[in-house]
Amino acid sequence: MVNWPVIIILSFLIPVILLPFFIKIIKKYKIGQQIRQEGPDLHQHKMGTPTMGGIIILITLIMVFLLFLPHHPVIIYSLIITLGFGLIGLLDDVIKFIKKRSMGLTTSAKLFFQIIFSIIVAISLQNIVGIDSRVYVFSSETSINIGIFFIPVIMIVMISTVNAVNLTDGLDGLATGLIFVAMLSFSTIAIIQEQWPVGIFALIIASISLGFLVFNIFPAKIFLGDVGSFTLGGALASVAIFTKTEFLLIIVGGVFVLETLSVIVQVGSVKIRKKTIFKMSPIHHHFEMCGWKEPRIVRVFWLIGLFLGVFGVMLYY
Repeated sequence: MVNWPVIIILSFLIPVILLPFFIKIIKKYKIGQQIRQEGPDLHQHKMGTPTMGGIIILITLIMVFLLFLPHHPVIIYSLIITLGFGLIGLLDDVIKFIKKRSMGLTTSAKLFFQIIFSIIVAISLQNIVGIDSRVYVFSSETSINIGIFFIPVIMIVMISTVNAVNLTDGLDGLATGLIFVAMLSFSTIAIIQEQWPVGIFALIIASISLGFLVFNIFPAKIFLGDVGSFTLGGALASVAIFTKTEFLLIIVGGVFVLETLSVIVQVGSVKIRKKTIFKMSPIHHHFEMCGWKEPRIVRVFWLIGLFLGVFGVMLYY
């Protein structure tokens, strides 16, 4: 019999135990954060901070899956989605390290890999797993059948979620803490639906995120890297897909949506009006440029994420 409380506790403890050793290895080989030239000057002190911490998240997930989790189709495909995007992020990070620059894969190359992987996953979910094309419209009382739009919708959910989490990962602990809150919300929804495999997967991701947060909170001793943000983004997308709450993801992951919209609006404004709307995007950098301290921004965004997570669960239920 699977002991869920033990698995959840171990999911927290494994990264807490492994990360100090991983940080030493990263420092030994000088695999440090490269700061974008267009980023805020306030972040220059972070240059060289160990990165690629998401590797430990991947290792923890694989260990927990192989040693403790039942090989349920939902858990297997949630893991596939999570690891698949994580490996794309890892490739991006490795190129950054080899080239000694802040950009790894080009935007087009990154998007190409994401689209190919998303197509494979979406087709597999429909034809192998047999997931139906019904989705909830925010509330459990209302659902629609998206029919032939199933594959493109699933692709959009995965790609947009992964990139939204990646954009949000710009302050110490910001993305990790928001993922923790979002995963608790989706685990609650999964339990309401009596989808225990999805619920336990979400709780495992929440526990791993909390364990990573011990070393990622301000001042961060290690960063997620693209391998981490892509991994967590893939996990978030997977639980939304399997609970049929893709629309609700807009609310529960509202901070991620806000961060992404701020970039879209900023870029659009510059191209159309030749003027910026924010002092810098994503929006967390705007508040930095307004004089807010990093820990304050993170706390405020966490509180907003917590409110949206609770609101999303209440709206669904």
